[in-house]
Amino acid sequence: MNDPCADLPVASSTTKKRGHDQVDDPYADLPSVSKPQDVPRTEVTEEPLKTKKKTTQVPADNDETPKEPLDACQTITKLKGYMLVDKKFAKASVLFAKLLEEQCTTTPTDERMSLLMQTIQDVMEAKKERIHHVDARNDFAALIRVVDKNRDALLEASEFESDVIDNWVLDAVLHNQLFTDDTFLFAKTAKQIAAHITDRRDNAVEMDNLQDIEALDAVLLPCLRTLMGRHATSWAKTPVEMVLGLCTARRLTFGEAARTQIDEWTSAIHQRKVAPNGKPSAAAEMRKNVVAYNQTQTGIKVGKSNHPLYNKD
Repeated sequence: MNDPCADLPVASSTTKKRGHDQVDDPYADLPSVSKPQDVPRTEVTEEPLKTKKKTTQVPADNDETPKEPLDACQTITKLKGYMLVDKKFAKASVLFAKLLEEQCTTTPTDERMSLLMQTIQDVMEAKKERIHHVDARNDFAALIRVVDKNRDALLEASEFESDVIDNWVLDAVLHNQLFTDDTFLFAKTAKQIAAHITDRRDNAVEMDNLQDIEALDAVLLPCLRTLMGRHATSWAKTPVEMVLGLCTARRLTFGEAARTQIDEWTSAIHQRKVAPNGKPSAAAEMRKNVVAYNQTQTGIKVGKSNHPLYNKD
């Protein structure tokens, strides 16, 4: 007889049991309360703090080549640009004077000496109104004194003539000395200006050198104007009248405008000499009536009676 349950599995089957890890557990992937799942951890190692070391910054290598030092001619040109600026003239003129002395004491060349002279001429022409300014007159005078000191080297190797430097001295040195309150220096300066008139100007007139006369008069007339402005000072009258007297005697050799100016100055001096000093004061009128005490009758009587020599009797 056939058994209907023969096909069903028997509990006491001799089939081998699978291990615990081979059991199909639907919750096998979930962590257990008693035994948590080991999760792999990335170990982080703490590195010690590194102290920053002070390192000097090395400049990056530039493709540009280092600048070469300026030669003498380039330095002269650069200082010229500075001297044309009013605020920079004082320092630039000192450096230029040192460079000029250095170039004149060493082996001077025609190129450098001509460039130095041309630079000074350009500055003097560009700063005509600045030469006699109270803030710059001493700087200009100091610069031209250095030029006058080294005139032999400058003129020997350049195309300029000595009259150019003489005019600079008259304009920047002698003219600026007229603003002094030193009576001795003022009188000495007036004599030096007179020498320019009697020597240089007379020679130019004799040689009929109109160019030299015009260049000299361009700096001489401002000097005369400053001189005339000092005529009101008592100790300056004699030097001023001496110089203007020379110009008056040579008035025909001046141009029309300069001749008119000289005539006005001469007329002003003459009027100051002959014009009355003004209404006399009351004290001056009283002094006219003062008679010597010994010549009055009262003086004779009182003097004799009070003086011990007259009281012998």
